[in-house]
Order: sequence, then structure tokens, then C-alpha cells
Amino acid sequence: MRRVTLCIFVFVFMLSNIAYGQNLKLTEDYLKKQDLDHWGFLALYSAENPISGDLEKVDSELTTDFEGYLLGALVSGENVLNVVEKLAECQLESGKFSDFTDGTGEDLVNAHIWGIISLYAADYEEYDKVSALKWLKENQNKDGGFPIYAGMGTSDLDMSSMALIAYDILGLDREADEVKQTIAYIEKNLSRKESCEAYAWYILARIKLGLSIDEDLYNDLMKFRLQDGSFMHLESMKKSNYMATWHGLLALADYYRKSSIFDRLHDEVNFVDLGNDHEAYEAIMALVNEKIISGYSDNTFRPDNSVKRGEFCKFMVYGMDLQDQALLENSKFKDLKGHWANKIVNVAVDNGWIKGVTGYYFAPEGKIKGSEIAAILVRVKGLEDKASIIHGDNWYDGYVQIAEENDLLYTNFHPEGYASRVQCSEAVYKLIKN
Repeated sequence: MRRVTLCIFVFVFMLSNIAYGQNLKLTEDYLKKQDLDHWGFLALYSAENPISGDLEKVDSELTTDFEGYLLGALVSGENVLNVVEKLAECQLESGKFSDFTDGTGEDLVNAHIWGIISLYAADYEEYDKVSALKWLKENQNKDGGFPIYAGMGTSDLDMSSMALIAYDILGLDREADEVKQTIAYIEKNLSRKESCEAYAWYILARIKLGLSIDEDLYNDLMKFRLQDGSFMHLESMKKSNYMATWHGLLALADYYRKSSIFDRLHDEVNFVDLGNDHEAYEAIMALVNEKIISGYSDNTFRPDNSVKRGEFCKFMVYGMDLQDQALLENSKFKDLKGHWANKIVNVAVDNGWIKGVTGYYFAPEGKIKGSEIAAILVRVKGLEDKASIIHGDNWYDGYVQIAEENDLLYTNFHPEGYASRVQCSEAVYKLIKN
């Protein structure tokens, strides 16, 4: 009986995946033939069909253009640190993200909403969320909807759905009064607008809020899809529309995957200062995914920062999967008392990988040099005997030679130079891989 049940489950799962693929493939194929902007890149990525190619740089002062570009750049694997910082600087004292990147303009509601959404997708938290939420609440109309321009009494369906996504990001869930009021406005007016984008945004908003999508809402969206997979802006227009198509694909991808594209981007490890074209990207991300190294709270990796001796001990202990041994504190080195890396350093010391700078001082905050790293790598590999019989002018010559012979040294290695986070990542990755 258990086998029959399992077979039925597998069969249903396969059918659902086939349906998923068939419903998206035509739209993906159509979109790929178009002149893609950042939204097209985002939609294809959301449908698990990312494309390679250069994203056109922003030539605009509109904040919304930078916000949209940030989303496309994230899925393209670009270094987005400058864009993120530029957008964060656009938040005004009122809490609103300005209309223009020079910090002026308080009229465009979408500039504020997409500032919140795009920074969330980039996993960037260093802005004033409290004042951002306050501004959003203050600009919600009495009917529950949101206007295109601040202070305008007429609400817009698309903007209202986008605001629901921003509300969720800022901590208001589906039980919040403001959220319920916005949903009520959309439900009351959705059938009156009859545009592909309106239905798409409402699906995207409901998925973000964790609400179900009923069959009628799904079918309402599909009314706009043509036989070639493209979407119409309006049913009456009977022709393909690029903007409607990427909207449709975004909504369908979220619908089938039952998760928000903005959550998926937020939860992925994508450092804003590390593009996938970086020479050490593969090594760094492999170590990050194995939780051997990590980035910083502002979603940066800071690849060029130097590494401290205590930090490198952590890289090595986690890289060798010995973190469970970090139970006892080191009482020998005076400068390790109360230090966060005390137990980690103790593992490295006990295994004979690293020594103190003197008999009683370890210097956990001291920057680590290439020569020290070479010695540690050789010791971990069990090759210290070979290094000890090589004599040179410097204490480290044997270690460097053996490390080089075993392909353990990082790019631009220098024994007297301080090692960066990129270089340390490359060294640990080579050690594990070899």
C-alpha cells in the first residue's frame, strides 16, 4: 500500500511539473526573442530560465530606474554595491525614497515602494524602515488603495498591489488593518480595470503575503495570454505587449512555485560587492554555501579586506569540519581571554596548525601574512617534515616551496604581504579541493 501511495505521489508530482513547464515555456521563448530590459531579466530568472548577457546600464536620474536596474543586476550576478548605496542615500528625512537620485522629489509613490522592494531583494537592511513604513501608511487613501502621486485622492490598482508587497517587507502581515483595507480596495475594483498588469501584480502581492490564489484569479490572468505565450495589455487590444508579458511570466512563476521572487532573491546569498565575474567567485560561494565563511550584516563580502589571525583560524577549523571540537578555552595566551575566537583558536593551536607570536600572546586581531598562511596549509596537509628540510634565508621558505608544489597558494601570493578575504578564501578552497 505504501508503495502504491508513493507511486501515485510521484506521478502527480511529475504531471504538475510538466504542466508547470508547458505553461511557462511558450512565454519564456517569446520573451527571450525581445529586447530585454531589467524586468525581462528578472522574469526569466524567476521562471528558472536565466539568460546570460550584459544588462544595459542606467542613464537616468529617476530613482525608479535604478531600483528596477538593481533587480535585474541581482539576477545577472553583477556587483551592485554602488547601486545599493546610491539608493539607500535617497531616503529623505520624511522616510520616503526620493523621486530622483539627487535626493529631490517627494511625489512618486512608486519610487518609495520600489526602494523598499529592491533593497529587500538585495538583502540590504541599512535604512530607516520605521520612517519608511510611516510614510507609506500616511499616503494610503481612505478607500484603502494607493495613488500614483502622493496626495492624489484617486487610487491605482497596480500601485496598491505593489504597496502590499512593501507592507509585507516592512512587517505588516495579512492581519494588519492597512493590509486588509488595501486588499478590500483591490477586490472591489479589480474587474473594472481589466488589464494584465493589474491581475499580475495582485497575484504577486498575494503570494508575498502567503495568501492563496483561487482558480478564478489565475484564469483572469490567463485571459490575456495569446497562443504564442505572450500577453496582451488589454483583452481588447489583441496583440502582444512586452511589458504585459514579463508581468505575466513573473506572476505565473510565483504562482507555480508558490513563493515570491522577492523572497527568493532576499534569501539567496548574493553579496552586493561581489559579482559572478569575480575570479574567485566560485571558491568564495562554495565556502559560503558550506558555511565555512560568511559575509557581513550589510550583505557585503568586502573581498579586499585584510584577514585577522583569529578569523583565519575560524576559516580553517570550519573548513576542516572541526568546529564541534571548539569546546575548551585557551588559557595560555593572555590576549585570547574574552575574545570571540578563543575556542576556535584553541582547536587550531591544539592541532599544531598555528603558533602564538610569543609564548603568551597570540595576536588574534593581528593581520595574517602570506607566510603564516603557507605554514598553516602545509601543517594541515601533514607536510611539515618536507618543509623543515628546505633551508633558505627566511623561516618560511620551506613552507612556501611545499605549498607552491602542492598548489595551495592563492593568486598574487607574497609571503610578507597581508592576505585579503579573497586570497584566504582561495587558499582554504584549494586546501579542501586538493
